[in-house]
Amino acid sequence: MERPTPLGGKSSRIFVNYVMIFSHILSGSILAGAGIGVFWHYFGRISLFNRLLWGFFLLTISLAALIGIIEYAGSEQLEPLHRSMIVLSDSLGVVCVVTAVYALLNHRTLTLASFVSTVIFGLLLFVGLLLPDVRVFTPIVPSMGILVLMLLAVLALLQRNKRGLWVVLAAMMMGLATKASSFDGYIHPTDFYHYANALALWFFGKAAQSNNQWATR
Repeated sequence: MERPTPLGGKSSRIFVNYVMIFSHILSGSILAGAGIGVFWHYFGRISLFNRLLWGFFLLTISLAALIGIIEYAGSEQLEPLHRSMIVLSDSLGVVCVVTAVYALLNHRTLTLASFVSTVIFGLLLFVGLLLPDVRVFTPIVPSMGILVLMLLAVLALLQRNKRGLWVVLAAMMMGLATKASSFDGYIHPTDFYHYANALALWFFGKAAQSNNQWATR
C-alpha cells in the first residue's frame, strides 16, 4: 500500500514549480523587451532594407519570446506555435542577421533585390525545416549562422573595423545560448537561453551604434 504524499512536500513542489514558471516569464520578458528595444533604439535610422532585415531578426526573437511567456503562463496549447516561432527565428532570422551584419560591417546599403532574395531564402529554409525528414537539421542552421558571423567579424577586425568586436561578442553569446543545457547546474537552461540571447541582441545594437570608420591602411 502506497503511503500518502506528505502535504508539505507537495506544497513545496508546487511552490518550486511556480517559481520556475515566474523565472521563465521574467527571462522571456527581458528577451522580448531586448529585441524590441534594440531595434527601436539602434536600428531606427538606418536605410530601409537594412532596417527591415534587422527587424525580421530581432522581432521574430521577440515574438517567439512573447508566445513563450503566454505558454508559460498556462496556455499550453501554444506550444506548437512557440516551437514554430523558434524555428522561424533560427532560420529566417539567422539568414537575415548574417546579411544585415555583412552590410553593417562593410557599410553597404542593401537593395530591394538583395532584401527579397534574403527573405525568400530564409522562408524556404523555414518551410524546409518544418518537414519531418529535415527537422533533425534544425540545430545546425543557427550554428552555421554563428560560424559565418564569427568569420565576418574576424575579417572586419583584420581590416581594423572595431564593429567586428561587438559582432564577435554577440556571436559568442548566441553560441553559449545553444549550449544552455551545459549550465543546468547553475541556472535553468530556458532562462540561460533567454538571458544569453538578450545580451547578444544588445551587442548587435552596440555594433550598429559604433561610429568607427575604416582605418587608413
